[in-house]
Amino acid sequence: MSVTFTDTLIDQFPTPVLSRQCRDVTALNSALAALIRELSKTEPNDAPGTSTYGGYQTDTNFLYREHPAVKQLQQLIYQAVHAFLPRYLQSSTLAAPQNVEARLWGWAVLMRPGDYNVPHVHPDAHMSGVYYVEVPEMLPAESEQDSLSGSLVFLDPRSSANMYRLAGHRRTHSCIPTAGLLVVFPSYHMHGVFPYRSPGERISIAFNVRLTLT
Repeated sequence: MSVTFTDTLIDQFPTPVLSRQCRDVTALNSALAALIRELSKTEPNDAPGTSTYGGYQTDTNFLYREHPAVKQLQQLIYQAVHAFLPRYLQSSTLAAPQNVEARLWGWAVLMRPGDYNVPHVHPDAHMSGVYYVEVPEMLPAESEQDSLSGSLVFLDPRSSANMYRLAGHRRTHSCIPTAGLLVVFPSYHMHGVFPYRSPGERISIAFNVRLTLT
């Protein structure tokens, strides 16, 4: 007697991440880099007390500035958030809402060799992300850790998944930054940045999005 069956594979509590490489943004990035470098010389460093160690960080009102490059970046971020939103809602809600309102805020970060971000989450938001303005050229890696220099590293949010480990068990996912890369992810997704081992400065804009669903 043969047995028939039907399989259904279900992703339970998935953690989606959007990675979008923006092109033709050289002029935009140059304008943003010039602005952020000027702010690092004229405005206080808000990095102390945050996840940023050794770098410069603006206040969280950076994306509200009346500057053409900032306005253009706002639009790029909103477009990426809009693209990510259906997948985020699918993984986080029981049913699609009728209306969604999103409030965006963000801050610029300038890092030099040895600077890093400790693993952290963003408890005051629903979605978070980062846009890379300028990324220094990587030196040849002498070790596996060197190959992750400056990388955005996500930790497995399933704490119980580390109870029993398989050979080659994956506990992190690394995203190597490039200029123009825009990454969006759920704010609960634990992440950090490996220290840079290359000369030069890495400039990025981190952001949060708080949603109101009706």
